[in-house]
Amino acid sequence: MKLIILKDEQALSNYAAKMVMDHINDNPNGLLVFPTGNTPLGMFESLVSKYQKGLVSFRNSSLLELDEYYGIAINSYLNLFAWLDRTFIQKVDFFPKNVFRFNSDSLNSEAEIQRISAIIQSKNGIDLLVLGLGTNGHIGFNEPNSDPTSPTRIVKLTPESLQSNSRYWDEDSIVPDSGFTLGMDSLLKARKIILLVQGNSKAEILNATLNSDISASVPSTYLRPLKNCYILADQEAASKLDTNLINNLG
Repeated sequence: MKLIILKDEQALSNYAAKMVMDHINDNPNGLLVFPTGNTPLGMFESLVSKYQKGLVSFRNSSLLELDEYYGIAINSYLNLFAWLDRTFIQKVDFFPKNVFRFNSDSLNSEAEIQRISAIIQSKNGIDLLVLGLGTNGHIGFNEPNSDPTSPTRIVKLTPESLQSNSRYWDEDSIVPDSGFTLGMDSLLKARKIILLVQGNSKAEILNATLNSDISASVPSTYLRPLKNCYILADQEAASKLDTNLINNLG
């Protein structure tokens, strides 16, 4: 694992976009997995700009959804895929046949899980995985008590995740309490992983990710032994880290 501390959110976003661009240019046919939420918005904006300038293309890449609410209409604008589609996918040049999503209102959840798992296998695994960091250490919807062998599945969301997700919903809407997620077993095997961490609200969990025991209670700790994992943190997110730790991690 390598820790890279950037000045602020803009610097982090630009650095992440450059890493993604360089990786895709070197490995244009890979399977990509990107997160949703506010954290990757700056990275997406920078990637769109690079695409418009002809510096990167996604036409040979595939994209797979990281996680999705369960029990919500597939055409709902509140779907996580709908969010990813309007903030990023529509603005670049993915071929629709190479974009894969969870069916959020599937009547056969086990068949849906098997379908997504088969896609990962057919693409020889995840080539580039970009993640955000939940305040309780979740990655994707792999909540605390997810072990490293946890498969792609439906999970019950924790109160912390429900509270965090509620800001994206209307006041009168009820946030779904469960969701599909790619499993830790697939995520930890990705050939390159970039974890984006920004803001004071993530300082405590970043410290726990890098300092606490590696355990299922903080799933993000399972990234720590991985040599192909890069943590990009802004100064606010890194504010609670020990200087010696920063130096040792690079």
